[in-house]
Amino acid sequence: MRVKRYEAPTLQEALLNVKKELGSDAVILQTRRFSKGGVLGFMGKNMVEVLAATDVGAPGDAAPAPALKVNHQLAAVAPALPAAENHNSDIDSLKKDIRELKQLIRGLAPEEKSAETIQPFPETFGGVYLKLIENDVDPAIAQDIIRAIDETLGDEDKKDRKKVQDSLEKHLKRLMKTSGAVDTSRTGARTIALVGPTGVGKTTTIAKLATSLSFSRRRRVGLITVDTYRIAAVEQLKVYAEILDVPLRVVYDDDDMKRATDIFSDMDVVLIDTAGRSQRSEEKITALRNILSVCYPLDIHLVLNVNTRFRELLDITERFSRLSYNHLLFTKLDEALTFGNIINVIVRRNTGLSYVTYGQNVPDEIQPAAPEKLVPLLLGAPLSQCLPVS
Repeated sequence: MRVKRYEAPTLQEALLNVKKELGSDAVILQTRRFSKGGVLGFMGKNMVEVLAATDVGAPGDAAPAPALKVNHQLAAVAPALPAAENHNSDIDSLKKDIRELKQLIRGLAPEEKSAETIQPFPETFGGVYLKLIENDVDPAIAQDIIRAIDETLGDEDKKDRKKVQDSLEKHLKRLMKTSGAVDTSRTGARTIALVGPTGVGKTTTIAKLATSLSFSRRRRVGLITVDTYRIAAVEQLKVYAEILDVPLRVVYDDDDMKRATDIFSDMDVVLIDTAGRSQRSEEKITALRNILSVCYPLDIHLVLNVNTRFRELLDITERFSRLSYNHLLFTKLDEALTFGNIINVIVRRNTGLSYVTYGQNVPDEIQPAAPEKLVPLLLGAPLSQCLPVS
């Protein structure tokens, strides 16, 4: 028996490390929480320790007690072993970790079913689940995907890795709700505003959209900026406006916005750049809503950095909902290691994705959202294979 200890900030990370080093057939012998660093036990970093083993049950080894397999077959989970190396673990903490493990692997709350009544999923599903988790798909969403695949495939097909993979991709494409490129087919002005937190790339994205619409699609474009907090942003947009030979209006209040939209009433598209707002500043979000209210009807795209933590993205999308945004737009894909946040936010907020951007080059490195291009990213494909990188 080969036994090894792993430390990580979260239980999920520790399990992934076990799988990478010991393989899919490793078993969890013990978990515990502890504090690392700090002074006299204070200000330490919360950590999780996982004791794992492989080659369990080989000839000559003592028969182990039932343990949780890391192959994520979502099978029934028996209680963990006692400490294998005289580890003094708090029983309540250990029980808490086991409950978390059950929820992580099976997606079932402790009170939903007893371990004896849970039906195992096919082994091929374990690899699918780990692939989603490794690419930062939210565990709850990953578990829902596994259930959907299980309900779709027949018993024999569930044993076929290719058929499981094909079913996974089809399901992800269905979940990848998109709203597509800006629609300029309607008569009259089409007004589009980009809103979102600071530093997500709204001004650069506005410039990319303006260039594409003006040059490639031959549309008459008007630019409006409400980003008067940053002089550099206004100057940047002025430069792009001069290069594109499109009119630009700087807006400071509701009256300015009304005049600007009236002036641009004969344009095919009006693009509005806004100042970044902290999602926690209700006053500033309300002020922005008041300025944009004179432009209705309009499309509002909430611009998000794909590298933001999922928990923060949920907070941002919730607080900006006061602006009644009807599209999502993800930026900075070129700086990301994983892309699970894209599907996480789409599923949780049930809002379509309009565009993704993946670099600073104007007018390049922006693409209308398309499931066939984005789903491979969710499964670990490199960016250069999915999007036309400059």
